[in-house]
Amino acid sequence: MIQAFIAFSLASSTVYIINDIFDKEEDIAHPTKKFRPIASDTVGKRSALILAFLSFVISILLSLSFDKSFMFFLMIYLALNFAYSLFLQHIVFVDAVSIALGFILRVEAGGAASSVNVSSWLMIMTVILSLLLAIGKRRFELESQAEEGNFRQVLARYKAINLDRILAFLGIAAIVSYALYSLGRGTWEFFITIPFVCFGVIRYLYIVKTLRMGDPTESFFNDKWLLFCVLIWLLSNFIIIYI
Repeated sequence: MIQAFIAFSLASSTVYIINDIFDKEEDIAHPTKKFRPIASDTVGKRSALILAFLSFVISILLSLSFDKSFMFFLMIYLALNFAYSLFLQHIVFVDAVSIALGFILRVEAGGAASSVNVSSWLMIMTVILSLLLAIGKRRFELESQAEEGNFRQVLARYKAINLDRILAFLGIAAIVSYALYSLGRGTWEFFITIPFVCFGVIRYLYIVKTLRMGDPTESFFNDKWLLFCVLIWLLSNFIIIYI
């Protein structure tokens, strides 16, 4: 599993490097992305391409030890993200769906590497949660762009009111799907974790619309309440499953 994790991480690194190369001009105009190595010219284009090639090759070599299905999901993930860098990121809503598909492929690849069948409920929750995070990030970027200047053309096709409605729908869908998943486990202990999921989803929506931290990673590490909620949820699940 560790080898599979490293292989997919290197594939993701390849994708991010290529995407930063394509988005260099837009990143230069971005208030925070302009400090990225490629946008700030800390790393040259040639060096970035060499690094992307090396991470791609090592990722493929590590993947040869696993079943063909793992390689299949890895290659589809790479193809999807290359398409995202080329043109999908410029199509309204398709950009967010592409990000969500990337999370699904990660889950499927993990199942293939560990020879575990991924449950339908896990796939449903992965789709809903990844869409929630992607749309939340777009909502944050839309508001930031209105205040700090035009640095992403596709955002001009988004409307804040539409994104707010979608976020509300996805938030409800995430809570309901997790509650149904907990009911399907057949034991009452998992019911205890439902309030943590409710609070986490509501807190993230509050962060996006009020505190203006739409990036999922930034929200997670900079908001103590969201971080505490996730840690308590992980701990409670660990206790229920293993203790």
